[in-house]
Amino acid sequence: MDLTHIAYCGVDCAACADYESGKCPDCRHSRWPDEDPCMPIACCQQKGIDCCGRCDIFPCPDMAAFYEESEGHRAARKRMLTLRGQGTGT
Repeated sequence: MDLTHIAYCGVDCAACADYESGKCPDCRHSRWPDEDPCMPIACCQQKGIDCCGRCDIFPCPDMAAFYEESEGHRAARKRMLTLRGQGTGT
């Protein structure tokens, strides 16, 4: 799966209103300005993985509410589950 435009959490940046409005930067290609990155970025970077779907404990309790917030977030969870199903986990 090509993760070029997929955030660490699995969200498709091109389809994200927060990205389109400038509220959320493209986490793979930019740095978070003067603040800590969101939890999935920090967690994935700490574990040395490129997305939540590669984590041994995905889906984790810390991301459960996030993946229920919107249709886009539910699609992100499904995307990460698909990635795991491809046998490309950690």
